[in-house]
Amino acid sequence: MSQTKAQLINAVDGSIVDADIVGLSSSKLSGALPAISGASLTNIDGGKILKVHQVTTSSGQDITSSSMTDITGLSITFQPAATSKCLVHAVVTGYAEFASTFHGFNKMQIVRDSTTLGTALRNIRLQTHSSTDFLQIGAPLTYTVLDTHGANGSTNVTYKCQGSTNSGHMYVNSSFSTNSSLTVYEVAPN
Repeated sequence: MSQTKAQLINAVDGSIVDADIVGLSSSKLSGALPAISGASLTNIDGGKILKVHQVTTSSGQDITSSSMTDITGLSITFQPAATSKCLVHAVVTGYAEFASTFHGFNKMQIVRDSTTLGTALRNIRLQTHSSTDFLQIGAPLTYTVLDTHGANGSTNVTYKCQGSTNSGHMYVNSSFSTNSSLTVYEVAPN
């Protein structure tokens, strides 16, 4: 049975009963609308960013060890959701300096707890027959990795950056007023 506008409106308070609304154009919506919780949404694909964690440091550091050394200020500890993944992005600025050598490199790695997730390399090689006082190379070390952390939703994980050099120096942030950063994007599962 077809109803007229007058029949759809409740005679007591002038409201329309939800069950009688078949469709509603968005152009008819105005005024203050109720808040919608994201938990109420359905048929939405995963892969959305749940949280973003970031640390930035301008602290200078001189790494001279061939063993991996924690980079000051580039560590994040948090409790990820059990089924999430983490997109981890690190940028370590500075430069490398090597004395009396023809080949040198710096390494930067991203670590979750005690597991190495990936390594970036800054490398210089000079092919010559003359002596060299020192070599320098300035370039950021960057690395991005999507990590399946394996935490159960009630366990903390720690992501951090570490650095090393085969000889000479790995200068982090140096004296050029630069910043290094570590960013972790917690991503919902698909």
